Amino acid sequence: MAAPTRVATSIRAASVLYAVPGLGFGISVPLVLAYAALRGELPMTPFGWRLLGGPIEKIGTDRLTPLGWTLAVALVGVSALDVVAAIWLRDGRRRGGRLALATTSPTLALGAVFVLPFLLAVAPLRAILVLAGWRSLR
Repeated sequence: MAAPTRVATSIRAASVLYAVPGLGFGISVPLVLAYAALRGELPMTPFGWRLLGGPIEKIGTDRLTPLGWTLAVALVGVSALDVVAAIWLRDGRRRGGRLALATTSPTLALGAVFVLPFLLAVAPLRAILVLAGWRSLR
């Protein structure tokens, strides 16, 4: 049995930064979509803005257009891939690093479209952490 290799701290941190938003958006966005399908509008927050209601008219501000629905489903898909990348990164697998870096651009784009500041801040940070610990991946 081969000795386990030590995964860099930056990779472990990146794994958490892929898993947390991946699970968070992967669970919450379908709930928002279910609410929108049931009520015909996006849910309102106590702060006065609608969830997934970005400033772009083509995706919808009060209710999602077909393009908005497509992009929201894409966000769920990218979130699922982020969770897979997190698991592989935690195990120190290089394919996790590749998948993690591949999801960075779509995550940034979707974060910008839906105005999700957490994703806009975390996506570049976690990609930098993956690159910093790349040599520890096998």
